[in-house]
Amino acid sequence: MASYPTPAGVRTTPAAPLSFDRVIAIFRGGVATSRALDAIWTPAVAAMLIVVSGSLGFWLKQPWLFAGLGPTVFLLASHPGHESSRFRAVVLGHLTAIACGYLAILILGAGGAPALLSKPPLTRVWASAFGLAMLAFVQPQLKAWHPPAAATLLLVTMGAYRMTGKTPLALMCGVLVVAIVAEALNRLRVAKR
Repeated sequence: MASYPTPAGVRTTPAAPLSFDRVIAIFRGGVATSRALDAIWTPAVAAMLIVVSGSLGFWLKQPWLFAGLGPTVFLLASHPGHESSRFRAVVLGHLTAIACGYLAILILGAGGAPALLSKPPLTRVWASAFGLAMLAFVQPQLKAWHPPAAATLLLVTMGAYRMTGKTPLALMCGVLVVAIVAEALNRLRVAKR
């Protein structure tokens, strides 16, 4: 059985935090410009990914920006080299999360239960637990480790999104847009270095 990568086992390059003292040092010439750009890169990329996905969703009147994308966007912006932030892991991770969540709802008959956001019906709790267990089993098999996709699964199993009509497709379109734009920005960043 495949296992999840540990943070120590994957080499990443997180951006240094940008503080007021650091900004002053940049203007005084005490910090290299490339380090300053690294500190600005993460918040700029995160904001850009949210704006692109949200704007396209607004324009198309589809839920392309949803709560499950927040952790994904943050991971893509802050740890672009991490195995779980690769294009394949992001897309397959969210796709399996939606599928496992929907399957858990079907198997446990939680589709008719009210959303967990109002009062927690036990069928939704069990569907969430079962779906998350399935996701933890399926993602390593596909070598698509993307822990933020668990948030998408919980949105599905808790009833925030009904898996009818175009909703799963719209959610995946949001994931695809974020993954494609993040991949392009990462290639641009590597090319400029």
